[in-house]
This record gives sequence, structure tokens and C-alpha cells, in this order.
Amino acid sequence: MLTKIIKTIEKNAMLSAGDTVLCALSGGVDSSVLLDALLRCSKALGITVKAAHLNHMLRGADADADEGFVAKKCRDCGVEFICERCDVAAFAAENGMSAELAARRVRYDFLRRAKEELGASKIATAHNANDNLETIIFNLSRGSGSDGLCGIPPVRGDIIRPLIEITRAEIERYADEEGIAFCVDKTNLETVYTRNKIRHNIIPQVLKVNSAAVENASRSSEILRAESELLKKLACDEAERIRIGDSVCSREKLGKTDPALFGRVCESFARNALGDDGFTLEYRHICDIRSILKSDSPSKSLDLPCGLRVRCEYEKLVFEKRENAKKTAPIVIREGCFEYGKYTVFIKKTEKCGKIHNSVNTFFIPCDRIEGELVLRSRREGDEIKLLRRPKKSLKKLFIDERVPKTERDLIPVIADDEKVFAVYGFGSDERFLPGENTENFSIEMRYGEIEE
Repeated sequence: MLTKIIKTIEKNAMLSAGDTVLCALSGGVDSSVLLDALLRCSKALGITVKAAHLNHMLRGADADADEGFVAKKCRDCGVEFICERCDVAAFAAENGMSAELAARRVRYDFLRRAKEELGASKIATAHNANDNLETIIFNLSRGSGSDGLCGIPPVRGDIIRPLIEITRAEIERYADEEGIAFCVDKTNLETVYTRNKIRHNIIPQVLKVNSAAVENASRSSEILRAESELLKKLACDEAERIRIGDSVCSREKLGKTDPALFGRVCESFARNALGDDGFTLEYRHICDIRSILKSDSPSKSLDLPCGLRVRCEYEKLVFEKRENAKKTAPIVIREGCFEYGKYTVFIKKTEKCGKIHNSVNTFFIPCDRIEGELVLRSRREGDEIKLLRRPKKSLKKLFIDERVPKTERDLIPVIADDEKVFAVYGFGSDERFLPGENTENFSIEMRYGEIEE
């Protein structure tokens, strides 16, 4: 078995001479065998082995006993060891997660901290070939694509799985032959958890169909991973071909993307938008994106998990992180300098206005035409404007005609009094209310961005 493990490590370039590897040690048979195998192979591989254990505090005295067991094992083996406790049940409740998901989250967070503290370069977990088949069956039941059917990768970043090609039967036989002590987690025998249901109810039936199912699943995973890597490359090339921005693409070109690449291309843009390289889209979400591509609406949008929003912007499709952008509250215009949303506003009174009436960011508002209070605000229902040498339009129609994204329309500053609109930032002034000669005016200049110190 040790020869087989070394071959797995070398084939997948898991370790290099001089590496320090952190063994994730639960105390169960899998991780106990992993620790033993790494120590026995350490000289041949030129590596240093350290270990870490997380007490999930889910099993009371049993969990404490496991903690004491692994601490003693590491002392006896002369392995540098780190341990931590975390109330996983409380974490799950606070974050609205299942106990399984919460345990996984806190476990990997802990292992990465332990890796840094102990100066390790890799984290070795004890996932084996049976775990791989269980994962494939679980992902198949969820309707996963080919990536999910690849099973557990031998290497993912700094995580390595030296036992991934070893069956559970081989591990148990090795532990028996070598007299390796280990703990038994009684919860692994319960069928309350999804993975345990697969392990105890489904896998035995699969093995009755084909006794080599576990090994065959490992081979299938390897084939699918190679094909998945090719699809990733093709999807990357396709994303570049249709890209308009980091997380913006052509609606038309995306709509013509090969169905085998469509979901991966969408994930590429979504990951850029969220800054999350591990983000994935479910099949139903990919179908939803296809639907808005076909929509007649130039500003159709779709909210997806993890704060992702996908929206049409005329001929573009924009992937972005949802931000709860709110209209800036109206402010009464007075002389001075202040901020309005993301704009810096400079206001003063003057009798001079020159020939700048058609500017799109500097406006002169005649004081004698103001009815009530002059304010800076967002657009309102019924707002209209007559720009220089153009027909009168509602702001709604103006923004549509000028292809202003729907999400930005309520954020554009409007200068108005109680009765009418004088000007709109980025578009200009209403020609019906321009100042005459020798009139007192408000000079209003707006700049996008904060005041520079």
C-alpha cells in the first residue's frame, strides 16, 4: 500500500523534497493510517510531517477522548502537533448552516491557520477512493455537471489527498496488519447524515453489482478530470472572445456559445464579478441566464446566490456583485461645497454665466425662476426636460433612449424646484429656464468622486 501511496503522490505532484506537510488528524482509521504512511514514507520523499486536530465539540466526552488520543499519538511518534476546539453546533446555528457544512467550513479554516502556525506548505487529508465514490453519487443525485462527477480532486491548491486511490478495505487491512490504533466515531455509523446514508445504504448495493466499483470510479474520475481541464481551457478562450469587460460580455455572442461551454463561460464572468474563484452556478441558474439573454427587455436582471446579479444592458450582459444602492436623499441647494452621493458639488451665486448653458456638469440656475426650494435629488415620476435643440422628453424616456442602465437611472443627480426640472447631470439644462443677462444665478458644478484632500 505504501508503494501505491508514493505513486499517487508522485503522479499528482503532491509533494516535493523539503516540504513540510500538515496531516489533518481526526483520530479515525483513515487519518491514523495517513499519518503512519506519511511518516514511513517521509525519508523517501524528503518531507517533514506535522499534525493538527480540531475538536468539533459535537460528541461531548467522546470528542474530548479523541482529542486526548491524537495528542498522545503525536507525542509517541515525535510529531509536532496543534489542536483547537470549536463549537460547531453554535456556529451552524449562527450562520444558518447544516452541521455537516459548518463542520467542513470551520475545519478547513482551522487547518489553514495551523498550516501557517506550524510552517507547513501542504495540508494532507485522508479522503480515500470510497469517499470519492460517495461524492460522485451525492453530486449525481444533485444533478451536478461533469465537474461534480469528477469526484474529489487529488490536489486542490494546498490540499493534497495521498489516499485518494486507496480503498477503505485496503486502509482497514493495513491498520489491522500494522497494529495501528484509532478511534471509532459512532456518528459515522448513523444514517442521519446524507453521506452516511450513501456509505451504509447505497455503496453496499453498488458493490453487489460490481465488486470493483470503487476502483472503477477512481478511474472514471481521472478520465473526467482530464476532460474537464480541456473544457475549462476552451471556456476560457470563449470568454475572452466574447468579453467586453472583466465581468461584461456580449449578449449576442454569449447566446451563440456552445451549450457545453455556456455554463463554464458564465461562471468565469461571475467569478470575476464576485472575486471568488470557487463560485459555481447551479443548472437552474444557468437556465435562468439563458432566459434573460432571450428577453426583449434591454434591462432585464436576475439575482442569483452569493450576491451575484446578472443584468442586461442593451447589447451587453453584466455580471456584478449586488450592492444595495439607494437613492441619495434630496438636499436643498445652498452656497458652499458638499457631497451628494458619489458626487462633489460646488455652489455659489453669480451674475455671470458666459456660454456654458449647454455644459453637462456645470449649470446656471436663475434665482428668479425658482419656485419653492431648489434641490438636488433623484428623478421622480413625471419629471421632464427640454434639452437644447431637442424635443421635450420625460426623464424616463430620455434615459431609455440614451441607454442609461436601469440600475443607474435613480442615481443620476437632478436639479429641480417644487414645480420643474432645471438640469440633469450628464445631459444638460432645460433650455426653457436658462438665465438671462444681469440675473442672479446659482452656479452649480458637479464632479464625480470625492473631494481631493
